[in-house]
Amino acid sequence: MANSNDLPVEKSVCVADNRLNEDERKNITMILLLDVGNSFIKWVWLEPAWLKRKQRSLPALSDANECLHAGEEMQAVLDEAWLEYPKPQYVWCSNVAGESMQLSLQAWIKQHWNCPVSFASTESHSGQVINAYVEPSQMGVDRWLGLLAANASGKGAKAVIDCGTAVTVDALSASGQHLGGLILPGLKMMRDSLFSEAQGIAETEQGDPVPGMLFANNTSTAVEVGCHYSIIAFIERVIADMKKEMGEDLNCILTGGDAEEVLPLLSVKVDHQALLILQGLAVYANRKNNP
Repeated sequence: MANSNDLPVEKSVCVADNRLNEDERKNITMILLLDVGNSFIKWVWLEPAWLKRKQRSLPALSDANECLHAGEEMQAVLDEAWLEYPKPQYVWCSNVAGESMQLSLQAWIKQHWNCPVSFASTESHSGQVINAYVEPSQMGVDRWLGLLAANASGKGAKAVIDCGTAVTVDALSASGQHLGGLILPGLKMMRDSLFSEAQGIAETEQGDPVPGMLFANNTSTAVEVGCHYSIIAFIERVIADMKKEMGEDLNCILTGGDAEEVLPLLSVKVDHQALLILQGLAVYANRKNNP
């Protein structure tokens, strides 16, 4: 039970780079939005006009492009991903991959584009959204941007579920008050923990579980299925408890790199929004440009 296009957005103001023809690349100057996770970098292009006045809705983003950076040499990764692109007017970035990643991005952007770049940070409040964390810096900026996007998506209470390296759930009241959140290891972290720590459980090449698989006939697939169901059970129980506290009309938004693996197994209604963090980054940039 999932919907994927329920968030209110303006007409498309963002162009995916693979839709830019040669003439467009030469004649437009765009804003580049980056979502840097622990494994992947995602990016989209945003028209500067969207940042020039206060917005009350979300930008309509085209499909993002992405590249794997985990374990790779960053100069080579960024050369392959971005070297053919025109110079952006400005770069806005959400980065949860650490300081060394930020330094690598800054160095590459300065060398090849020499344009301004700003890195989003978690705040105590922004617009209607009030952070529940006593120390806002302890909250990952991706979670904060997800809350900004959820709040801008429409009225009502929200649950923001991000399935990535970790699985996070954040609660947002209808008034914009962040009520707090929960964190669980993600699929890969669960798998790796079992394979590395449990004696007798060895990772083998046995194929991936199919959606809806309940029982496995080998250890490796049994671990995969068990990890999937652990996350499914966690999400569904937390949503059930949140609805008791916040009301049955709670809007549940699902995002993150593993969302598509989790989605077919969920029995609760969720809105799958793959670009939620990039939409939140656009909201963040707009507010910084229009204080």
